[in-house]
Amino acid sequence: MATTLKNYSTATQLDVTATSIHATLVGETAFVGQLSFTNTSALAVEVIVYKLPNADTETPGSGGNWLAKRTIQPGKTWSPLAELGNLVMSEEQTLSATAGTTAVINAESSGTVET
Repeated sequence: MATTLKNYSTATQLDVTATSIHATLVGETAFVGQLSFTNTSALAVEVIVYKLPNADTETPGSGGNWLAKRTIQPGKTWSPLAELGNLVMSEEQTLSATAGTTAVINAESSGTVET
């Protein structure tokens, strides 16, 4: 069976509830090459990033199942991969994020999906 590679690119605005950035299907592996969050608000906003199996629910707070968390200052961009290093998603996983304020954080991600 041959391996197939395809690029993906997403752009979305975060909500206070979990917003999906990218999800893998059965038989897929995704290599996240770029991930950034830009605060368009006049106030600082907390962003929480998750990488979970599709069936799991995001849990914020101490002891939660989040991957990275940062309060982004107004007009600034945060790239969590600078801290996390390589990010690989196994099959049936979702990369998602929440924001402390609705519709002020722009999320962008790109990478490669292997099937």
